[in-house]
Amino acid sequence: MYKIDIFRMAYKNLWRRKVRTFLTVLGVLIGTTSIVVMLSLGIGLNESSKRDMERWGSLNQIDVMAGMNFDEQGNPIGQANPLNDDAVNEIKAIPGVIAVSPGFNMGGRALWGRKEGHLQLVGLEPAQMSQFEFEIAEGRFLEGDDRFNIVVGWEVGRNFRDRREMDMMRQQQMQQETSTLEMMNQRISMEVNNRNGQKKIYNFTVVGVLSEKNMNKAWQAYAPIGEIKRIRDYVMGGARNTGGDPRMAMEMAIKGGGRVTTSARSSREPQGPSPDDYEFIWVRTENVDATKQVSKALKEKGYQAYSMADNLEGIEKTSKTIQAILGGIGSITLLVAALGIINTMIMSIYERTREIGIMKVIGASFFDVRMLFLTEAGLIGLMGGIFGLGLSYGASSVINHFGSGFINRGMPPGEVANSLSVIPLWLTLFALGFSILIGVVAGLYPADRAVRLSPISAIRNE
Repeated sequence: MYKIDIFRMAYKNLWRRKVRTFLTVLGVLIGTTSIVVMLSLGIGLNESSKRDMERWGSLNQIDVMAGMNFDEQGNPIGQANPLNDDAVNEIKAIPGVIAVSPGFNMGGRALWGRKEGHLQLVGLEPAQMSQFEFEIAEGRFLEGDDRFNIVVGWEVGRNFRDRREMDMMRQQQMQQETSTLEMMNQRISMEVNNRNGQKKIYNFTVVGVLSEKNMNKAWQAYAPIGEIKRIRDYVMGGARNTGGDPRMAMEMAIKGGGRVTTSARSSREPQGPSPDDYEFIWVRTENVDATKQVSKALKEKGYQAYSMADNLEGIEKTSKTIQAILGGIGSITLLVAALGIINTMIMSIYERTREIGIMKVIGASFFDVRMLFLTEAGLIGLMGGIFGLGLSYGASSVINHFGSGFINRGMPPGEVANSLSVIPLWLTLFALGFSILIGVVAGLYPADRAVRLSPISAIRNE
């Protein structure tokens, strides 16, 4: 028999028993829908967790600080690697790295018109700023020839309060109502003191405001690293030339209104930090997998490296466990549907015993008979899978519509809730293939039983 003949006969046999076929397909449909919807909820949870993590930090960025290697007992091995130009070049050479920017942190008392507050400055390489997933809401990024220009985070404006307002409640209300966009092209003055007690005021102009999507960068302002380095050197005073400890200079700066922060170092390190060392180095990688590999390489080289991707492995493990549990629950329904397919096919054999005998007598091989029943079972699985996927997409849309609407009530204006149910392409193909496989496997026993029927006994059967 030709394959097309087998397929045509299988289709006609199913069509002859419409009600029985419908009920059997319905069982596969329910099982397929259960698996897809259950797994889509687990996938949606995983995707939602990733998006939430990305709001508070890029999965493709690593923060590097000076660190030390330790043995199993916690004893330091060697000295901490300094964050200098050699370290920058070493990090750039690691495969998977696409951008590197060293930097400094500095904070202090600042004035913005009639408002007073605190300004946290981060010094970066202007040319590298666009590589680190900053998004501009208004204005522009820093450029190479910028000196006292800064880009501020979305919430920086709320760090300032009106000095003339004496009512504390009113001050807090005004702070909450302040829009950072009002700072565009405005001047911000920051006062710093060096270790010798000398005071100096630096004036900065706001040339850009970051998007509210950059939540992890919302409360800082970003300036060219060269200017922050010069301010830092001024705050440290004579530490560079006299061999003084930079930590003393920083303490003086804090008391005087300006503050410089340095990366933490082990108390067991024999030498103090060099004034030329960077406080941190930002590393931009190609993708999440590269982030994990680069982070591992940095730690092996003796640096302290942290990224949001470090938390991703635990989230993925939890998500896979949840998906396995939900998928297992859905699979039970599909296994019950498989029993329905077996029952339907066995009943079909009883009803078509004479037909099977005639097929064998006129020359149908064992393979032809087996393929006929396996094709019927596979078609039941295919139809159940297709209709089940359609129902799954509908159920997913309903879940996302009502679920997202409920979640959006507690979210800030302009933000959209993550999808609760996500059905990727691989899940669609898996569900369709699995439903067909269930049908074929369920048809193995009935097909084998049909093959073992004696042609003569089958023909005599009424």
